[in-house]
Amino acid sequence: MTCRLFQNQLSSYLDGELPATRAARLEAHLRVCPHCASELNSLRGISEYIRAASQEVQVSQDFDQRVLRAVGYYQVSTRPRRPRSYTRPLLLIGAFLLVLLSLVRHFLTQPLEAPLPVPQPSAAAVAPAPPGAPLPADVDRH
Repeated sequence: MTCRLFQNQLSSYLDGELPATRAARLEAHLRVCPHCASELNSLRGISEYIRAASQEVQVSQDFDQRVLRAVGYYQVSTRPRRPRSYTRPLLLIGAFLLVLLSLVRHFLTQPLEAPLPVPQPSAAAVAPAPPGAPLPADVDRH
């Protein structure tokens, strides 16, 4: 393993977050690698400095909310937000389905086309025409 892998684990080691097997491997590496041991000592110094500085700082109880509000993550409203109502969309969907079903019913109960009436033969078409009378086709031409 390289020093880079161990250097990435130094911060977790200082915080006590490394599993026991990894911590044991890191401690064995620290015994033989002066560079990583020096890096760990530097991190310890920084960590102790931060702990000392954080004990001197006093923050208010709403500090976290003010910070989150300042960065735009957390928004505080004076009035409670109403829960979203799904009544209007459900009514619109219901009305649409009602219209759709009535159209389907209308078209299913009505015949597609009315049957054409069958022409009945007239008496003139059955009786023979007198001699010399024009034929029905000749009548349409005049």
